[in-house]
Amino acid sequence: MLAAAIGTEPRIADTASGIRIEADLPTELTETAHTAVLAALATADHFGHTLTRTTEFVWAEISREATVTAPDSPDAAYRDLLGHTTKCAACRAGSACPTAAKLVRAWRETRR
Repeated sequence: MLAAAIGTEPRIADTASGIRIEADLPTELTETAHTAVLAALATADHFGHTLTRTTEFVWAEISREATVTAPDSPDAAYRDLLGHTTKCAACRAGSACPTAAKLVRAWRETRR
């Protein structure tokens, strides 16, 4: 989702507390790209925007606190979503993807 919106691959770090994703922002974002970035960030447990003299990026963190060992855990559902969006041509192009929409709903359901 982020890659399609900003045109570059985000950095993904697996940390002790969860998964952290950072994505550098281009100087100009279209309204569509801006909406896509906000939608991607909204799926995280924590997210933000960092602006320094030399860089500007958004970040999102998915906590391990909600992770359980069942196959339908939030962590597994989110990994399914990430796996799909990195391979799907529609997702990478920033187009509407019904499969991604279903995976987002499934991930949100596992977090309840």
